[in-house]
Amino acid sequence: MIRIALLATLAGCTGIIQLEPDPLGDLVRVEVTPKATEVVIRDLSQPPAEVAYRAIGVFSDGARREITQQLIWAVDNPAPGGFLDPGVFTTTNQAAGFVEVIAKADDVWATSEITVRIDATIIDGAFPPSDPNLFDDAKPVVNDDPVRSPQILYPSDLTVFPQGLPSTVVQLAGGSANDAFQLAFDTELLHLVVLTGADRWETGPVQNVLAQSNTGDQMTMSIAAAAAADPGTIYQGASIGMRFSKDSPDGPLYFWSAATNGVMRGAIGASSAGKLYPGDTTCVGCHTVARDGTQMAMGWGGEGVAALQTIDLQTLTTTISATKLYEMGWATYSPDGSLLLIASNGNLTLRDAITGLPINGPTGKVALPVGHFATHPEWSPDGSYVAVAYTSVQPTNLSVKSASIARLAFDGMTRTFSGPEILVAATAVDNYYFPKYSPDGKYLAYVHATEPSYGASSAELGLVAYDGGMTTSLANASHLVASAGLGATATTMPTWAPFQGELAWLGFASARPYGVVLPGGGRNQIWVSAVDLGDFQAGLDPSAAGFWLPCQDPTVVNNTPIWAPSALTPQ
Repeated sequence: MIRIALLATLAGCTGIIQLEPDPLGDLVRVEVTPKATEVVIRDLSQPPAEVAYRAIGVFSDGARREITQQLIWAVDNPAPGGFLDPGVFTTTNQAAGFVEVIAKADDVWATSEITVRIDATIIDGAFPPSDPNLFDDAKPVVNDDPVRSPQILYPSDLTVFPQGLPSTVVQLAGGSANDAFQLAFDTELLHLVVLTGADRWETGPVQNVLAQSNTGDQMTMSIAAAAAADPGTIYQGASIGMRFSKDSPDGPLYFWSAATNGVMRGAIGASSAGKLYPGDTTCVGCHTVARDGTQMAMGWGGEGVAALQTIDLQTLTTTISATKLYEMGWATYSPDGSLLLIASNGNLTLRDAITGLPINGPTGKVALPVGHFATHPEWSPDGSYVAVAYTSVQPTNLSVKSASIARLAFDGMTRTFSGPEILVAATAVDNYYFPKYSPDGKYLAYVHATEPSYGASSAELGLVAYDGGMTTSLANASHLVASAGLGATATTMPTWAPFQGELAWLGFASARPYGVVLPGGGRNQIWVSAVDLGDFQAGLDPSAAGFWLPCQDPTVVNNTPIWAPSALTPQ
């Protein structure tokens, strides 16, 4: 072992500094035990489990000694657990999963594997089953009895959830005479059983256990029921499949709510939404947000009398006041936020986004072919086009009919539009509206209906490439409810999460049923669907069933969702 002495002079002081050699400097190999192990968590309420590792270092001179405390210990999947102390793996009790353990010193390392399983049962403390022993495995099971078997009402089959949801309210139809219900969630490494006596169960703190166990793998949710008055038989219902993506789509979701008559600010990870604007009871809506999340434009004063009002989203101060009485219906910001294109009763007007002054002439009106009108404008992310609902029948700000999806080319130098170019053509029965560009600008989501847009029960979502071509029905997002496809769900007003990850995420308003909370539907709520644009082929539905946005109030109408990038929190 070599000891080096250095003579150091600092601020007039002279001393000897001894530099100790790196105790692992001659390390050539690390041997870790155990090489593979498994932990089974049977009670989520118990303290975390620990697994002790030992590391032996092999040095260049052939010497061997324990170096457990001198290594850096890490994992490739922290959800099931990690290292709080060197050599001691501690479970989180929040996820099952496969974990690779890495023990490292500089460029020398070794790996091990640990499998964390969860095999646990939870008894609903708020609404316990009449008797948890009714589901003894020895009892006979009857499948799909038309009277006694239960049914999963929410979530729907083929739902894909993101990370970050605060909770999910699992809902069921219990079957005749049953008073005990068993829900089971299964993946390769997870078997979580919930016993309840109610027609709904909220995941609460178990949400992360479901979301982070075997992320990306198929999860099966099964259901069974029994009755204390008839304890001899278990009645099994149909199971569903669902999945949790690795994505955590962020950014606020702004939506109008009848609870406040104003714009609410929610998010995927929020358990509730607060009113953003205005501070009084004035009705505002038909809002849009700039792509950088800093500005919002809206109609001030409610349907029929709305005037343009714009605000700074950090300070909530007015930039363009409704007292100027500029017409407002639907609007879109240019990508840089400098321009605002407004559609009011089928007429387009281009204005400066800060001053409100018209662009190109005293009125700013955008010329369209004679006898044609446009509404629901949407600026493309690259600024080259604005997509619109284009029609020869003058629309109101409430409704459009016989519309096509078209795009107008925009010249940034002259700030003028040309076109239109039809992307999805209307027919005698087909009405297309509310175009929305995907975050990468490659696709347009839109709404298709066989009637005028206002209150259209036939409204459903579709997808087309940014430059037209074959259209694709987003049938799963539009119609898949519980385990079946419903015809009329009034699915409308699409909005994309601002950033794509493994998947794209599409929010929308729909009057579909929401389990036992809204069994008949009929009241617009905000829903979100995962859309796989990575492997998209025109004609093949890339969407998943939708999930209900947890931060909204289900007792009132919620609509006009706008998903925007995160901006600074309002002051």
